[in-house]
This record gives sequence, C-alpha cells and structure tokens, in this order.
Amino acid sequence: MRFIDVFIRQAHPGPGVGAYDNLDQKMRDAELYKRDEAIPWEVVVDDLDGTVHQVYGALADPTYLIDDDGRVAYYNMWTHAPTLHMAVEGLLDQDERGVVRSGRDRTPHFLPAMTMGWRALRRGLPQSLIDIETAGPGTGVGAWLGYRLHPVLAPITQRATPLPAPVKLALAIGAAATLLPLARWAFGRDTRDR
Repeated sequence: MRFIDVFIRQAHPGPGVGAYDNLDQKMRDAELYKRDEAIPWEVVVDDLDGTVHQVYGALADPTYLIDDDGRVAYYNMWTHAPTLHMAVEGLLDQDERGVVRSGRDRTPHFLPAMTMGWRALRRGLPQSLIDIETAGPGTGVGAWLGYRLHPVLAPITQRATPLPAPVKLALAIGAAATLLPLARWAFGRDTRDR
C-alpha cells in the first residue's frame, strides 16, 4: 500500500502566503509542507492550473483509495482517518479489489478540521480568517478554539482508528450532560430578560 499526497494550491492565501505565481514557488512550499507537517509519504505537486485537482473534483481535502486494478474503490470527501482506516481494512479483506463501504463517504468531518485547521489558517492571516468567517460564521474562531483545546480534543478527533461504540456512546452522553445545563441556562436567561 502506498500513500501519495497531491499538493494542489495554497489552502488559505493571505498577505504572507499568496496564491502561487510559478511552479518553483509551489515546489518549495510543498517541501516545507512535507517537512513542517512531518509527512512520511510521497508528496507530488499539481501544476499551476490545478489539472489533477480538477480531475478529482476540486474539493478541499478529499481522499481516494485506489484498488489494485487502478480504479477508485473508495472516496472520502473530507479526509477522515478513522473512516479511511475502515475502508482500507475493507479493501484488504477483499484482496485489494473492488468498491468498499458503498464507495464513498460525503460526511463533512468538522471536528478533525476544527482541531488542526488553525495551523493552515494562521499562515494566511488576516485574510484567511476573514474569508472563512465570511463563508461560515464562527468556523475560523472555532478552528482557533479547537486548536487551543488540541491536547484535550486530539485523542478523539485525530484518531487513526474508529472509537469503539461504547466510548462513542459515553462521549455523547457526557457532551449532552455538559451542554444541556448550559443550554437551559442560556435559554432560561434569554426568556427572563424579556
């Protein structure tokens, strides 16, 4: 099995990290990305027009699992390691050929992005934050907060393998037990102020 990372474009351009003007600049950034993020596998660089990116759907962070016959066995719209892990296991179980797990996952896995996304946004400040907040109010600030809470959240959001079902249930109950009193307080306060 081989992993290949396709370096497509500047994720969040801003004053310090603009869009690429030439391929040499893009190649240097790809080398920095590989080094700074400690990527252990091959990183290839798409051309300036983003030809490979366009062919594979032009999405921000997809993963394609290709089988031994060179066909797409699984498509993860927004890369999520535990989901990809299950797809890889499924492909290995069927002799590395054919479609696995219905062939796709289109779930926007926000929590992993919220835990680690700030690092990419930080490079393009302030424009990157303005852009992402305009696209989805609260997402940039959420990424900043998620990154600050990284030591607590990462064991859950950055896992390589899925959480066991009892752990997921316990976390959901814990989150509900925490959020419900806060919601009651916030909404109760809102109605008292009227």
